[in-house]
Amino acid sequence: MRTIVKWSMLSAMLLGLNSCLGEAKEKLDRAKEGITNTSNLVKEARNVEGKIKKLKDAVPLSSDELKGWLPEKLSDMQRTAFKVGPMGMYKVNSVEATYEDAANEKKFKVSVIDGAGPIGSTMAAGFGMLGNYDMEEEDALKHRQTVEVKGIKAQQTYMKKSNDTQLMFSYDERFLVTINAAKMQPDETWALVHKLDLSDLTDMVE
Repeated sequence: MRTIVKWSMLSAMLLGLNSCLGEAKEKLDRAKEGITNTSNLVKEARNVEGKIKKLKDAVPLSSDELKGWLPEKLSDMQRTAFKVGPMGMYKVNSVEATYEDAANEKKFKVSVIDGAGPIGSTMAAGFGMLGNYDMEEEDALKHRQTVEVKGIKAQQTYMKKSNDTQLMFSYDERFLVTINAAKMQPDETWALVHKLDLSDLTDMVE
């Protein structure tokens, strides 16, 4: 009987020790993860600082250059509206256009902000961080995730019931691009993005 009691007590002590060791290991792992995250944040902050410095003295594209970049058509969609020039409270150079396929009730809206200049550079640095962190969430209404398509890393949101897609990304670490596509799935939306020839914007940069 005494042997059984001793083994029971020893087993309890070992279980308690294992539990303590498990908790200690878990806390150590959390601490290591915290250090890693902090290091990543510091590294990212330095990268952001470098990007801001690079763009701060850059010359923004003119309204005529941005307007000239806009295509009249995208695939079977006709351009139905556009706006160009300094926009918003920060007055950064930007351009936006809407393309429509009336027969299929599809609409594709693109907005591009030039991140050059003192204010634009700060916006570009913050906007560019959207694609730096992998994330994914999904519910009955939407599916949002970080994706990479042909070298472009973006935050993609697909609205299931309305069949709408939104893309947000930084192109060439300078141009802030937002796409809102109505009645279009992600693959179809990306196909039109690549027809925009965003590389032409970087070719115009001094």
